[in-house]
Amino acid sequence: MPLRHQFAVLFISTTLACYAQAQEPASGSSTQKILQIEKTMSSATKDRIAAVRSADSVWCGFLDKYGVQWFGTNEGVYRYDGKTFTNYSVKDGLHNNRVFSILEDKDGNLWFGTADGLSRYDRKTFTHVPIPWNEITGPWLDKVYPVVNPNQVMSMAMDKGGIIWLGTNGAGAYRFDGETFTSFLADKGSVYEGGFHHNIIHSVLADASGDIWFGSITHAGITRYDGKTFGNFSLKDGLSDDMIRSIFQDSTGKIWFGTHGNYGASGKRNGGLDFYDGKSFTKITSDDGLLRSHVRAIYEDKNGVIWIGRGVEGMCTYDGTTLAPFVSKKGQSFNGIHFISEDAAGNMWFGGSKGKLFRYDGETVTDFSGKSQPQ
Repeated sequence: MPLRHQFAVLFISTTLACYAQAQEPASGSSTQKILQIEKTMSSATKDRIAAVRSADSVWCGFLDKYGVQWFGTNEGVYRYDGKTFTNYSVKDGLHNNRVFSILEDKDGNLWFGTADGLSRYDRKTFTHVPIPWNEITGPWLDKVYPVVNPNQVMSMAMDKGGIIWLGTNGAGAYRFDGETFTSFLADKGSVYEGGFHHNIIHSVLADASGDIWFGSITHAGITRYDGKTFGNFSLKDGLSDDMIRSIFQDSTGKIWFGTHGNYGASGKRNGGLDFYDGKSFTKITSDDGLLRSHVRAIYEDKNGVIWIGRGVEGMCTYDGTTLAPFVSKKGQSFNGIHFISEDAAGNMWFGGSKGKLFRYDGETVTDFSGKSQPQ
């Protein structure tokens, strides 16, 4: 069976019922609290929750130290060894099927950031690691949950000491030393109905010098932690937008920031692709050919080319001089991109909304999403 069909079968076979729970959640668990709260929600809110959970998405891609790739999706996590896709979901012990971020620690354990805390995988067994519980009800959250869910781990990074830093979908950031969670940045950014910030950290980066960077999607800009203090960068410091989607450090040490920008139909927001050279910010915007300035994914390949994935319009590349759209040899562009990564052989992988997953070997784009799309 072709690999793209294997991937499609796995996606179809892992159902929404499996997401709901493979087994009864433990009394007092965060999952049980969520299910209890959802029982009291309006039918419209329940419909929105069902739609969000059932929508096919590939949220992230990760290459482990063995050269194996892992993909976080709305249907659990997929392992790809170069030949076969293997799906792990709640039936296998994964705590929650919606996986937004993946990290490998210094001992080789894999950590999965899910819609309900963390799952640790020691290559044999999954262990649930709950983050501090945050209520999912309130004047504003009732309207937007589960799109905003403070118990959801959106991003992760590990510092040089092996400490894991987490970015959440509404509760700011946490530092996890293996035993204790310490909260940071929960009170930054916009204040919403009910008087709460609900700071969403879509991206966390541990840079080569040891600093930790946090990107907020809720108007808190960029925060840098140097091991002693937290410093903030905002529009006044040269950022093109204070809503940050993605952070990446390239091989020269520059740190790149993808912003929310003009995601909507109006296209009136500023934003785009910014980089920081240690002294100042440089903007790459629509004036440079970026088209819509909504950047969800940034990656540098082995040749030093920066790849830029966007929620709207197509993907593009930047070689340090020229910004160019990326299209297949048959003219297909790629939008709705949530992540970009590279495998051990140097192939580029990218994917996102509607279950999209593609591999590019420098010549040919191969579609693993199971959808019939011309390449």
